[in-house]
Amino acid sequence: MLKDLINSEVDNLFHSGVIVFLVKRYGNYAAEDSFTIHNTAVLLMKSGAYRIETGGKIQDLEAHDLLVFPKKSECRELEAAEKLQFYLIRFSSGQRNISTLETDSFLYLTDKVTLKISLDENDYRVLSSICRLVYAEGKDTVLNDFEMELGRISSNLLLFELKLIYAKYFTSEALHVSRAEKIVMKFLTVLSIHCRKHHTVQFYAGALYVTSGYLNSVVKQVTGKSAKKLITEAVLAEALKLLEDSVCTIAEIAEELEFSSASAFDIFFRKLMCCTPSEYRTQAAERFKSR
Repeated sequence: MLKDLINSEVDNLFHSGVIVFLVKRYGNYAAEDSFTIHNTAVLLMKSGAYRIETGGKIQDLEAHDLLVFPKKSECRELEAAEKLQFYLIRFSSGQRNISTLETDSFLYLTDKVTLKISLDENDYRVLSSICRLVYAEGKDTVLNDFEMELGRISSNLLLFELKLIYAKYFTSEALHVSRAEKIVMKFLTVLSIHCRKHHTVQFYAGALYVTSGYLNSVVKQVTGKSAKKLITEAVLAEALKLLEDSVCTIAEIAEELEFSSASAFDIFFRKLMCCTPSEYRTQAAERFKSR
C-alpha cells in the first residue's frame, strides 16, 4: 500500500510543493518486493507499529517516530500492526509557478541518508498539528485566493518545523553535510527572505561572507544551477505569486520587486515566460475561473 501512496501521481500539490496524506486504516497488508521511492517523503507515526527496510537498514517504527525517505531510495515493507496510523508528507520540487526555496533547502538537508527521529511529546504535537492542517486544506480541489495563500503559509510552516526538528536532533556532522552543502542551504534560506529586494550574487555572497566566485562554484556543484539562475527563478516565482493577486498593479509589482521601471520588469518577465505580465495575469484569472 505504501508503494502506491508514496509514488502516486498527485495534481493538487500546494504552492510550496507539499502534500500530506493521513492513513487511518492500512487495509489488508501483505509483504511486497522492494520498490524505489521517486521523491523525498516523510512518514510521521501516529499509532501502532511498522517495520520497514529502507536504505539497506531495517527500521522499527512506533508512535511519534519520524522517518525520512530520500529520493531514489529503495524500500521494502516488512510488517504492519493492525492499528497502524501515520501521516505521509510528500514533496515535489521544481514547480515553475511557485517558490520552492524552502522545499529545496529541506531536500538538500535530507537527501543524504535515511534518517529516523523519535520525537518528544511537544515536537510531535506541534508537527502533527501542522500536518493535520495541511491535510485538511489539501482536501479542497477548488480554492479561492485566500485559501491558496493559506495553503502556501501552512506548507511553509510545515517545512520550517521539519527543518527546526532536524536542527534540534542532528548536527551537520551527523548528517554528513559538507561545507559546500551548508553554504548552499544558508544561501537558499537567505534568498527566500531577500529575493524580492536583492537580485545580485554579490549581495548573497556578502551575506554569507564568501566571494561571488566561490558562491557560484559551490551552488553549481551542489544544485547543478548557478547562483544567478536560482536568484532569477526566485524573483520570477515571487512575480508570478504577485501577479495572481489582483490587488497589485503591474507597476506596483515592478516596484515591489525592485525593478527600475515597469518596462524593465516586462522585459525580464517576457524573456522567461514568453508572455507579458498582463497576459500572464489574464491567463491565471481564466485558469481560476475554469476550476
